[in-house]
Amino acid sequence: MVIAIIAILAAMLLPALSKAKTKAKQTGCINNMHQIGLALVMYTSDFTQYPSCYDPGKGIYVWQPRLLALMGKNRNSFSCPAARQQSWWDTNVNFTLAGPAGQLKIGEDGKQDNYAILTTTLFSLGYNDWGLQNASPPPLGLGADVGSGVVKDTTVRRPADMIAVGDVRSDTPPGSINFNANLDPVIGDAADNTVTTHDQCPCNRHNFHVDLLFADGHVESPLRNMVINPNDRTWRARWNNDNDPSHGPASWSMANTSALEQ
Repeated sequence: MVIAIIAILAAMLLPALSKAKTKAKQTGCINNMHQIGLALVMYTSDFTQYPSCYDPGKGIYVWQPRLLALMGKNRNSFSCPAARQQSWWDTNVNFTLAGPAGQLKIGEDGKQDNYAILTTTLFSLGYNDWGLQNASPPPLGLGADVGSGVVKDTTVRRPADMIAVGDVRSDTPPGSINFNANLDPVIGDAADNTVTTHDQCPCNRHNFHVDLLFADGHVESPLRNMVINPNDRTWRARWNNDNDPSHGPASWSMANTSALEQ
């Protein structure tokens, strides 16, 4: 009888414990984004512009290293605890970084960087580089490729309504990883992978919600499918630095967005 009662109590507690663990991971993700947000605000204060996302000449991402310098070199903050560990900025678990991948990459300081993030690197957070218009400069996000145009702090019309960083998929198969550290809601666009492996799309791993950092440093956790809905003018505007929802394609596919992703 005692054993039966203990089993019943354990069965009742397990779902609550699982829910608490999931919530704790999301809280950790939000805290990490807050740290990135503080660095982003300091960066724009120091340089009066937002960091570019990617350097095509060197073949490496630059938005993370530029903010890292203002965060006490804490790479742990550039990951979502709810994402798969192989997407973290850690050479011990992420074997798609430059060092483990065996690719010699020179960082912005002119030295070899084994932590360099490549277009084929698995990452759990993406940067809103182009906004909804990712075909030609100037970028409507916070800063696209180096050389494609600078986004000044004054360019962002409403920082509190400008998406900066968000969750992206950490479960993309290695052969399909393509600019995983970008944030792009236009699912299945010609420049990216198929709809089913679109690794730049905001991820819904927090019980179908996505954590989003905004340019003023605050974080929100809306339903992912609201954020990527092409017919939602409020969210369309929040992707573009001029807060204009009319920019970008009129529509895009929302197929295969019902499953919970990692």
